[in-house]
Amino acid sequence: MSELLPTPDRSERLTERFAVMRERHGYTLVDRDGFDAFVAAPGASLILFAEELQKIPETWDLMVILPEVVATLELPVRVGILAPETARLFAPRYGIRVWPALLAVRDGGYLGVLEGLKDWSAYSRLIPELLAAEPSRIPGMVIPVHNANASTACH
Repeated sequence: MSELLPTPDRSERLTERFAVMRERHGYTLVDRDGFDAFVAAPGASLILFAEELQKIPETWDLMVILPEVVATLELPVRVGILAPETARLFAPRYGIRVWPALLAVRDGGYLGVLEGLKDWSAYSRLIPELLAAEPSRIPGMVIPVHNANASTACH
């Protein structure tokens, strides 16, 4: 009787796919300590905000679509991938609320985010548009303002 080989669970599949993306496509697995440097580096970058496959299975689809679309781009672009725990840490900074997400930056400037899964043709149209955009303020980024002279009492 032959033994059935165990199938990898979804977290193992995610780890394996990250390895393929790094080895085959030269993408960078960006960790918490390297995130700001990756974003600030010269040139255009796309950063994949991944989530656990059991929570958001569409993450797998974007991990398959992304290399195909990047291969069609005329301009050079660096691609970073964030493991779920790192992605969750930095998502609020960019107002990301829907997974998976793809952040576009150039020379440290925010270009935009694509949230949720889209079809291949949408990515092939939207990614070049994002990369060609002028840097802008990050939507939803709120900087608290405190008046040092204000009274602490209300009214």
